[in-house]
Amino acid sequence: MQTEIIKDLMKEYKRPFYIYDEKVIGDQIQELKTNFPEFEFLYSIKTNPNKDVIKFIAQNDIGSDSASKNEVFKSIDAGMPKEKIIYSSAGKTKQDIEETYDKCIITADSYHELEVINEVAKEHNIVLRVGVRINSNYAIEGGDILPNKFGIDEESLLPHKEFIDSLKNIKICGIHVHLKSQILNYETLYNYYKDVLELAVFCVDEMGFDMDFVNFGGGLGVAYSQRENELEIESLGQKCRELIKEFKEKLNCRLIIESGRFIVCKSGTYVTYIIDKKVSRGANYLIVANGYNGFHKTTLAEMVKGYAQGPLEDIHAVEPLFTSYDAYEVKVLNKSQEKEEVTVCGNLCTAADLIGKNLVLPKAEIGDIIAITNAGSYGFTLSPILFSSHDIPYEIYLNSKNQAIISEY
Repeated sequence: MQTEIIKDLMKEYKRPFYIYDEKVIGDQIQELKTNFPEFEFLYSIKTNPNKDVIKFIAQNDIGSDSASKNEVFKSIDAGMPKEKIIYSSAGKTKQDIEETYDKCIITADSYHELEVINEVAKEHNIVLRVGVRINSNYAIEGGDILPNKFGIDEESLLPHKEFIDSLKNIKICGIHVHLKSQILNYETLYNYYKDVLELAVFCVDEMGFDMDFVNFGGGLGVAYSQRENELEIESLGQKCRELIKEFKEKLNCRLIIESGRFIVCKSGTYVTYIIDKKVSRGANYLIVANGYNGFHKTTLAEMVKGYAQGPLEDIHAVEPLFTSYDAYEVKVLNKSQEKEEVTVCGNLCTAADLIGKNLVLPKAEIGDIIAITNAGSYGFTLSPILFSSHDIPYEIYLNSKNQAIISEY
């Protein structure tokens, strides 16, 4: 992100903002397409539902992983066709299904939901082709197989075959599996994908599913900090090509991966400015506009650090709320060569409103701009932007011509 563009935008709008760089989004899309030519990709709308972001992604022939009926509608508004919108979430109501059954492919999350979809289809005198989410028996990296609020347990499929076959107004035509986000080891992802394909073969051979698609879910990780290595996307792509050859004769269907945050995370920067600067009993404080109520992720990271027992590196992620203690870089956009240790806080009436504690940053003055990296996913919509009734940060979309577009949410 170009510093001068950010400075000019802050001078013009005088309010904190998120800025999303179209070029970065395009580069991430191209990386996926280059390394996985046999796969289709769905953009996980929940990571960043900004309408300009979705529209650009749709123009690049990426579909939609929708987690609500309104995300389905956003996808349609962006120009995505029905067959590229897959609606998968827990707890869909009958109204949700009635409003979307003819606008997307619905993936059922439970046996009850299969019944509800069947009921809606019967009322409209149609047979709906639907997917089903399965809670696989596979455990990532040898972990325990645990209960899960999502999907139906793999081992329950055969005992429910008669029940599924009795639903005459639906036809199961695909499966969806998602076990974990933020996987950075390509061999872990490869083994997971292989298990999903084996499960798909079982569903065809033993359950009689008429398979149109296999949705592998997400998992494509983003390296947030210098401690982490980037996912070896080329190696994963090569292994997946070998895997497809192995299963080609057994499965002839669409192979789909959900992008998760991979496409948008690094495209985003959260930008605010210093309102006040003070010293309290020897500690330096920078007070900025819209801290926790602008970008919540840094505050939650500081909160987790405060309660940590043992090494910070051992803290497990709680996605999408907490990724790691050092997932975001805080920058001062000035030319100062002098450094100082500061605590950067927001302007809410709570001591928990922390962006970073004891950070070593270029010496800053009131009015200087603070920029936070990796803010393209789970930022604006997951932050408590209404807290204390402050002005809400803007969202700005920077297109390939460096034209800034203020987004209406």
